[in-house]
Amino acid sequence: MDKRFNVGVGEKMRPMNDSPPAKGGFTLDSDCRLAPGFEAVGDAFTANFEDGLDIGAAFVVTLDGAVVIDLWGGHIDQARSAPVRSDTLFAIWSATKGATATCIALLVERGALDYEEPVATYWPAFAANGKGRITLAQLLSHQAGLCGVRTPITMQHYYRHDGLADLLAQETPFFEPGTAWGYHALSLGILADELIRRVDGRTASRFFAEEFAQPFGLDMFMGLPDAARARLAQTIVPDGDRQMSLPSIPNAAAFAAAFQNPSIDAGYANDPAWQAAGIPAGGMTANARGLARLYAILANDGKLDGSAPLSRATIAAASRQRIEGVDQVTGNNRRHAAGFHLNEQGWMGPNDDAFGHAGWGGSIGFADPRSRLSVGYTVNRMRVAGPGRIDERIERLVAAVYAAIARM
Repeated sequence: MDKRFNVGVGEKMRPMNDSPPAKGGFTLDSDCRLAPGFEAVGDAFTANFEDGLDIGAAFVVTLDGAVVIDLWGGHIDQARSAPVRSDTLFAIWSATKGATATCIALLVERGALDYEEPVATYWPAFAANGKGRITLAQLLSHQAGLCGVRTPITMQHYYRHDGLADLLAQETPFFEPGTAWGYHALSLGILADELIRRVDGRTASRFFAEEFAQPFGLDMFMGLPDAARARLAQTIVPDGDRQMSLPSIPNAAAFAAAFQNPSIDAGYANDPAWQAAGIPAGGMTANARGLARLYAILANDGKLDGSAPLSRATIAAASRQRIEGVDQVTGNNRRHAAGFHLNEQGWMGPNDDAFGHAGWGGSIGFADPRSRLSVGYTVNRMRVAGPGRIDERIERLVAAVYAAIARM
């Protein structure tokens, strides 16, 4: 741990009840912690509630693998009937993709997969209809053109996996692979899960649990167990905006496959069937501590708690830019690595090589290897920032974090 922060692994940070109550009636839980110098981050977190932006949330930051910020507050539901606790779980939507990408990275580390190898090497049927040259890296960076399928399906197909994996293997791409990218909103999870099953034998859910969640104590689930259900916060859906709002749709057929076959409703996050399925592209439940610790591995050359599951070289390959441009599905402009978003407009701080993944409505996890910093932010009130804009909540939190670091 960098001695500038005066907090090492196992040392206690300053308890929040040493500070005066926040203005506006919102007070952080007395067990929340901030390392010296990060007091303004607590103010920013509080401001999100005072400004009516958050209802329930948690925010965690690590530096050199040690937690320096651990905040939570608000309520687990719209009725504000119970408080968020330190172990409250949240639906994180597509922030799930970062966890799945990390699983793939571990298989690359072990030599079971190769980012530059065609997907069909591991899954021969995938080569159908002109897909034989699509590499693993292209697939993970949404360049395969498999945003969904043309055959009418229901959400049950995503829950069952097998039949949908077969349909995707036989599908014709919605655009020429490798020439553009189009967001594989849920299909990416099925595709990655199938590859994990083929080269490892375990499902993505079991692989993540056994290789990351259990060894590193990550409170993250691809498939919510019954024993954890009581800790899950209600997802609060935006009024009148239960489906994805988009600036434009460059490829109408790809959009329909990604978001309308079947229709993706924000209310699914409160459905036990969705929670139990844990689709590896958008169905994970987690807390901010788990997200921050997962990305701490990626921010610290693959090392955490004395273990080193990933090498610096594999992390560099996983986080290298693979595509940049306009999303054929949503019309947004993005930079993508092998399963991760890359930093843009400072939404992951000032360093361009920061990477991670955001989720619909506001949750995000990311790693900044240059600063050896990781972030986890989980929310229950879904908000949509609008085309080309950053969610104000995470923007002010991240700005406060890096401003504090700059002063040290």
